[in-house]
Amino acid sequence: MTRSSARLSRWTALAVLALGVPGALSAQDSTASVNHLYDKFQATLDFSTVLNNSEARVDGSGGEGTTLNFKDLLGISGSSIQPALGVSWKPGRHTELSIGYQFISQSGTRSFSDSLIIGDNTVFGQIDANTDISTDNANLAFKYAIFAKEKHIIGVELGLGAIFFDLQLDATADGCAGPDCGTGSVSIDRNITVPTGALGVFGQWRLGDRWYLGGDARGIGGKVDRYDVSIFQADVFARYFFSDRWGAGAGWYFNDVTVDIAAKSDGSSDSDLDLGGKVSFNYTSLRLRVIAAF
Repeated sequence: MTRSSARLSRWTALAVLALGVPGALSAQDSTASVNHLYDKFQATLDFSTVLNNSEARVDGSGGEGTTLNFKDLLGISGSSIQPALGVSWKPGRHTELSIGYQFISQSGTRSFSDSLIIGDNTVFGQIDANTDISTDNANLAFKYAIFAKEKHIIGVELGLGAIFFDLQLDATADGCAGPDCGTGSVSIDRNITVPTGALGVFGQWRLGDRWYLGGDARGIGGKVDRYDVSIFQADVFARYFFSDRWGAGAGWYFNDVTVDIAAKSDGSSDSDLDLGGKVSFNYTSLRLRVIAAF
C-alpha cells in the first residue's frame, strides 16, 4: 500500500467512525437546549490552517546535519486547509474517552545560496529545494472530571498517540554532492513513527444555553527506544449549538513536540535517521469545527 493510499484509508475509516457511529445512535433532533457538557457522544470535523515552524535534522557518520527549518529555509507555507476528525464517548458523568486524528500535508519550494549537510551528503552553492512533508498525528485520551457541575467540568487527562512523519526533499546545487563536485543533488525520503503521550488538565464551561468554552494543556518528557521526546500541547475552543444535535466552533491549537533520535546501537544505516537526528514539530493552528452531539 502506498503512503497516499494509506493516508486515504485512515481518513476514510475515521470519517465513517466520526460521522457514522453517532448517527446510528442518534435520537430525534429538536431545538430545545440541553447541557452539552454531558453529551453521551460527540463527533467533530475540523478545518484548520497550520502555521508550521517545524525543523528536522538528518545526521551522518561524520556528525550532525544541517537543521532544516520548514518555513524559513524550505518555504513551507500554512495556506492550505488541513482536516481533523474526533470522536468522544462519555460513559459517566466523570469519565470521557476520545480519539482524534489530525492530517497535515504541506509542500514548499525555495531557492537560496547556502550549504546543506543531509546525512552523509553535502550540497552547496545556489540550491533549489523541493520539499513535501506530512506530520499526521493520532491521539487517544482518557479524561476524569474532578469537578463535574452543571456549568463547568474541571479535571485531568492521560493521552497516548503517535506522529506519522514523512519528509521528502530533493535539493540540487551548483556546487558539490558527497565526494563529487560540479552540479550536485541530494534526495531523502524518510518516514518515521514517533510514539507520544501526555498528562494534562482540562476545563469546560457552559456560558449560556448554547455557548460553551473549553481548553486543555498537557505535556510530558521521556525516552522510548531511540526517541527522546518532550511534549507540550494546548488548545482553547469556543462552541455554539444551534440545536440539541448540531453545533459549530472556533479555536486555537499549539503543538510543540521535540524528538531527539539516537543512532542505532549497532551502527547500521539502512535508511535516513538510522545515524541519528532531530525533529521538532512546532506549529499553531486556527480551527473551525462542525459538531454533532448525541
